[in-house]
Amino acid sequence: MKSHLLSSDDENGGSRSSFCWWRTREELDENGNFKVDLCENSSLSSRLRVMREMERLNFICGEGLDDMRHKLLSYRAGDFWLPIGGIKKQDVDIPEVITIILIGLTNSGKSSLINLMYSVLGRSGLIPFAQTSGESSSYTTMYLVEHNVLRSPRSGLCVYDTRGLDQDRVEEGLDEVSTFISDGVRHNQPCCRSGDDHEERVMGSSMGNISKSRYVKRKVNCVMVVADLSQIHNAFKSCGGDLKSMEALRALFHLSAIKNCSKYSFIFCCI
Repeated sequence: MKSHLLSSDDENGGSRSSFCWWRTREELDENGNFKVDLCENSSLSSRLRVMREMERLNFICGEGLDDMRHKLLSYRAGDFWLPIGGIKKQDVDIPEVITIILIGLTNSGKSSLINLMYSVLGRSGLIPFAQTSGESSSYTTMYLVEHNVLRSPRSGLCVYDTRGLDQDRVEEGLDEVSTFISDGVRHNQPCCRSGDDHEERVMGSSMGNISKSRYVKRKVNCVMVVADLSQIHNAFKSCGGDLKSMEALRALFHLSAIKNCSKYSFIFCCI
């Protein structure tokens, strides 16, 4: 895959995006071309996949990634408010910070998506801010984690990484998601479930008390469902395959806490 923007920027005597950290990495040659065939998706490392996505986004974004980041940073609550029906701006419930929660099955890519957000929006390079299950086969998110993906004190949005739903105990996970939407979320809020061992539940209770005393509760403004596209493909491709994951996703889409609340934005994202 050729770095199209690199050559076009040189011809125009400028740069559409002033911060292209991935183009200085050893994976690209002196001409701005990737040294490996990016079409072989199955053999690509996580690092190469991030770099390929960065190049794709920079190529399709006419105004550049930096301009997109600037717009997000400069947004203030109520910027898009319009006087309709005689309602005053001060009478409208406008959140100061937009709170997005990522939900999905275990190993669906929620934490990986957050790391990609940091790379694209926070210009962090390849620094992992969220631990993924790929780093440890036994790891799973046990506490809600608030991420400032723009890495700025002026940020008007935050993203919450949540514990993945177990396809064998879907109802328990759905109840947890409903609680997030109705009651709000806090950084370091424990995600304890009945199948957790005693030590984890005791630690979770202790962390829950600390979370209540230290961190602000956020009202959920947007729910983003993250799904592993390869998992979906394999489930339908295999004859007589296990469709538990598909049934779990279906239950998530039909969750009344989301479906019956039109005030929440609902986004589906495939990884």
